Amino acid sequence: MNRPDKRGEVVSLMGALACLAGAIVLGLLALTAESASVWGAAFLMAGGVGIWLVTLIQVHQLRLVAEERLEVAELERGRRELLGGAKTIFDEEELDQMEKLSMGRRLRSIEKFLVPSIALLTTAYFLVAGSGMIPWHELNMPSALKFLRQFTFIDSISKLTILNPTPVLFFAGGIAFVCFMMSRYALGMAHLREWSLLRAGGNLMFGVSAACLAVAISMLCVISGLPRLESWLATTLGILMIVLAIETITNFVLDFYRPRTPGQLQRPFYDSRLLGMFSEPEGILRSVAKSLDYQFGFKVSETWFYRLLGRIILPLLLVQIVLIFALTCITVVPPGHKAVIEHFGANPRVFDAGVHLTWCWPIDQATIIPVEYVQRMEIGFERQAREMQFEGAILWTKKHYKKEYLLLVPDTGQSMRSTGAVVADRTSTAGGNAPPINLLSMNMPVQWRVGSSDDDVIRFHTQAADVPELLEALAYRELTLYAAKSDLLHLLGRGGIESASHLAANLQASCDRAGYDGKGLGITIVHVGIGGVHPPADDDVAKSYEDVVSAMETRSATIKMAEGDAAQSRLRAAGDDWETLYNAIVAEDAARTANAADTSAKTTEVERLLRTVVGGEARARAVTAEKNTMRRVFDVKSSAEQYTLMMDAYLQAPEIYEMRMYLKILSEQLGKIRKFVIVLEDSSKVLYDMDLRPPQMLDVLGAEAQATDVQMRNP
Repeated sequence: MNRPDKRGEVVSLMGALACLAGAIVLGLLALTAESASVWGAAFLMAGGVGIWLVTLIQVHQLRLVAEERLEVAELERGRRELLGGAKTIFDEEELDQMEKLSMGRRLRSIEKFLVPSIALLTTAYFLVAGSGMIPWHELNMPSALKFLRQFTFIDSISKLTILNPTPVLFFAGGIAFVCFMMSRYALGMAHLREWSLLRAGGNLMFGVSAACLAVAISMLCVISGLPRLESWLATTLGILMIVLAIETITNFVLDFYRPRTPGQLQRPFYDSRLLGMFSEPEGILRSVAKSLDYQFGFKVSETWFYRLLGRIILPLLLVQIVLIFALTCITVVPPGHKAVIEHFGANPRVFDAGVHLTWCWPIDQATIIPVEYVQRMEIGFERQAREMQFEGAILWTKKHYKKEYLLLVPDTGQSMRSTGAVVADRTSTAGGNAPPINLLSMNMPVQWRVGSSDDDVIRFHTQAADVPELLEALAYRELTLYAAKSDLLHLLGRGGIESASHLAANLQASCDRAGYDGKGLGITIVHVGIGGVHPPADDDVAKSYEDVVSAMETRSATIKMAEGDAAQSRLRAAGDDWETLYNAIVAEDAARTANAADTSAKTTEVERLLRTVVGGEARARAVTAEKNTMRRVFDVKSSAEQYTLMMDAYLQAPEIYEMRMYLKILSEQLGKIRKFVIVLEDSSKVLYDMDLRPPQMLDVLGAEAQATDVQMRNP
């Protein structure tokens, strides 16, 4: 008995491993080369792992079903040989039912749940990867699609610079060749019924091969000086993945409505018909015929219309090509534009807005140039990959651009420290004084347009590829030269308005002699502005700047606090009339020093002011001193009068006075002492028992218990 072949599983496994290895290699190449198109090919190849995995699962399960069918047939044949050719007690329908209860049922479960799950996950991956490849921020998207974002690591890749394109070229070409050979081998095996599922992986490998070949061609263009094709290819690969995902979802939905023919193997929904149109060796028309027959459920390719279309398709294509070339003979120039038409790449002529007849392409080639459209560029900084959002005032101490270019600006003798700014002086290596040079950051927006004359249009047309780069370089040069001749305080102040007009004139003069032949570029400078003038947004410089400003503010605050404390002290000392008292005291000190005759008068004036005019602590102290003086006078006077009365009482009755004073002293001194009065007849019989211990606390319960005990002993 011949067992089912495992080559289908081997091819599926090799395809999955090849896609995984190729995706890893392409991912490493994308990292080193910083190429968006290589990332797109890597994403597309990584999605092939899921397709090959689904194919491997289905092919493996189909082989198990075939093996089980062979085993059942072998068992039936052996049973018949033992029974001498007698029939089994089960009929054919029952045998089919028994078969469905084993591997067939498992295959149906896998095709019902596992295969759609993995295929739809792969479809979701293609949707996410494809949308992440497209630069949505460059498109005018409606508000409902604002959630779409390009991958950050792809958005940050420069569209004009590819690192090491030559190794990428050879690796991409090698991967394209390997994928193409595997695609042809898988598609060749897919012609057999038992391996027809390999068509899905073969079609996808053909798409990966075409993508890698396109990447290799784009690397050739990069080497040849045409880097734009590489960025366009990255967007195209993203769109291709989105289209494949949409096609898979559409086929998945249509599978519910397709007619099922008994005995005919259904084409899986994850098999791309779009890629199959180009990967099948029979050609595009035959692939279209098969797809139409499969979709409609009958032989559409055998109808009269399809046969007629097959006979006249070549003349129709020729007519279409002729019409396309005929349309190139009509050049429509919109308002505000002019057209430069070259005959065989030479003899350029300028045409105004309107409709013009020319020779077809490539005999005549027309280039539309906007002459009234004002273009804008900004120099002095490099933007972030994603713009930062700021609320409120934008401070220069916080970095709000990826990079800001610094200019050398002289200091023509004006002190920067008087304004609180920080100068970025650098002392010489010889230890001398710091040179008067400062670092300054400036942003300069430049608005320009193509000149309106025919000569300007032709000159711009011949140099259009280099004009933006030349204009940017000239703007940087003029800004650097002007900054080297200006003063920092002048630029930080009102001088920025004057600088814009000077820079516009100088930049226009530079553009008029920057052409390839020493003449102009054919452009007119519309406006030049100056903005964002500030010292370097560096941590050390910002800290130094803030330290100086903080020190100045602290000094000003300290002075104001001292002045407030002085005013408060003066008001607290003498009230609102403190200055009058101060002048009177100064005049008194001067008169006393000079021994003037009016010293006493000035002293009297100071006393008068202290008693009747000024307030505050001076008035309070004067009143307190006067009060204390009067109290002491009255105290002494009352003491003298009391002594006179005491002498009169003593002279009238000395003994009685002395006894009263003695008793008074005893009363005053012994008033707080506890006294005991003991009445005795014979003091010699008294026994004194003195207990010097501190008094004990009153124990009521103990005393009651002791009294009870005594009563019980002496009833």
